[in-house]
Amino acid sequence: MAADALRYRYRVSASDVLLWVNDAWLAFAQENGAAGLVRDSVLQRSLWDFVAGEALQKLYMEIHTRVRSSGTPAVLPFRCDSASLQRHMRLTITRENAGQLAYDCILVRAVPQRRLDVLGTTRPRSTKYLTICSCCKRALLEPRGWLDLEEVCLRLRVFEAKEVPQLRHTVCQACVKVLAGTPDNGNASHCATP
Repeated sequence: MAADALRYRYRVSASDVLLWVNDAWLAFAQENGAAGLVRDSVLQRSLWDFVAGEALQKLYMEIHTRVRSSGTPAVLPFRCDSASLQRHMRLTITRENAGQLAYDCILVRAVPQRRLDVLGTTRPRSTKYLTICSCCKRALLEPRGWLDLEEVCLRLRVFEAKEVPQLRHTVCQACVKVLAGTPDNGNASHCATP
């Protein structure tokens, strides 16, 4: 397999419209149940059509502004998990000509995990909601706070349920600090990728 195969690349215009995606990006979408994401259906659409959650969209818009104005690339750790695999990723956003941005995403490591159907597409969804961080994939369990998704599924008995909760995407405060470039004295280590 070529070294480029695990690099997911795309480019957006100055107004955050998708201009180009590489074949690896398209293959990744197909492998993760997004059969409708083919080149003709994604190009010339807003990047924000593909970013889940208003909080994450806002954070990325701020990062776009920073990269465009400073010219300094942003390097962002995040997770892009499937139902059975933790994927630790690293994204680099770089300014190009005319305000365009190049995205270069690599898979840092993949770790098998207990099947979490809440992240899959095959199980029916209940009317209940589970808040999940789009970056670190931890879930909010009040009053305990942000916990590992598997632990939350165990506590809520999701593994035994016929239906899994719907997901409400946001960004936890620890990841906001990491992505904004202001780590909170090591408490955001769950967002960082080695």
